[in-house]
Amino acid sequence: MYDSIVVGAGPSGGRISANLSSKGYKVLMIDLKSEIGIPNHCSGLVDERVVNIVGQDLVIDKPQTAEVITPITSFKLNSKRMFVIDRVALDKKLSEIAESEGSILKKRTRFLKYRINGKEIIVETFGTEGYVEYKTKYLIGADGPLSQVRNLSGIKSPVILSSVQFDLKEKNDSVKLYLNRDKTPDFFSWEIPHDTENEIGASGKGALEVVKHITGNRNIVRKRGGIIPIGPTELGLENIFLVGDAAGLNKATTGGGLYAALKSADSLSMAINKGSNILENYKKIWYNNFGKEILRDYEMRKILDKMEKYYKLWVPYVLTNVRGINAIGDVDYPSKILLYLMASSPLKINEIIKNFILLSNRNHNYSK
Repeated sequence: MYDSIVVGAGPSGGRISANLSSKGYKVLMIDLKSEIGIPNHCSGLVDERVVNIVGQDLVIDKPQTAEVITPITSFKLNSKRMFVIDRVALDKKLSEIAESEGSILKKRTRFLKYRINGKEIIVETFGTEGYVEYKTKYLIGADGPLSQVRNLSGIKSPVILSSVQFDLKEKNDSVKLYLNRDKTPDFFSWEIPHDTENEIGASGKGALEVVKHITGNRNIVRKRGGIIPIGPTELGLENIFLVGDAAGLNKATTGGGLYAALKSADSLSMAINKGSNILENYKKIWYNNFGKEILRDYEMRKILDKMEKYYKLWVPYVLTNVRGINAIGDVDYPSKILLYLMASSPLKINEIIKNFILLSNRNHNYSK
């Protein structure tokens, strides 16, 4: 019997498995892939704090600027904290660390379902060994945005946004963010440098058309897809727990989820180590670790969905505060920027809100 069975060997799955195995727990990781990390659906743009956790050896690019492009103008933000990491290598490294700590990894193994028998959870799988059942005390869903563990547990799903990414054979030094709600009504599009390649991506409705337009006739080396979960759901049910994307723990403002994946794994392992009231302790530890920011981002996304298209209201205000944004900007804590802007000129913020209300009531297009 295992102490924990972890479904999924991505960042959160590898991290929680390593944490628990290092404390002497008997852990089984199962993953459907034949090679961990492949296919890759993530851009790998992270803040320095992620690199400090996973290691400098995974860094493949270090863009210095991010150009924000809107229908009325563009502006550049500078950062010394932005890094692009090798996402395939990350998944492999974390699963290898977990195995070195004693976790057992079974690849090409599909999680089918589970049933509860007293204090035991019976996990049904199918893989290279055929149909196999395993017993465990805890079942941990690290199986991504479409988590089967979450769905079978009856836990609500986060909002799911599909993404499209084209990788180009070219070198680019800057991140580009395209904010245009006419073309990407649900989210935004982007360009992210990956060493000798450049990723063009977009999410939500119209993503494919936007990516094709930005890409043009340039040399495409591969086409990928992905899924971004927006809006946190529940962290678990009794002795079944969710981490990372399975729990919808991406930042709703940017779609980034690597730091949340790692911190949710750390939070759950701490709660399991406490030994009682695990789910409640997990919720508390996670909230204090990074959960507050995820909730703030979710509320910010609601505001952005309503206000972003009024570019003439907010873009000029942001332009006058670029220096301050550069000083406090943080990929993992977008709420810092909003708080800074609100504090820098409360009267201007009030004016923007009043104009937004007036324009919304008139159903006026203030984007151009």
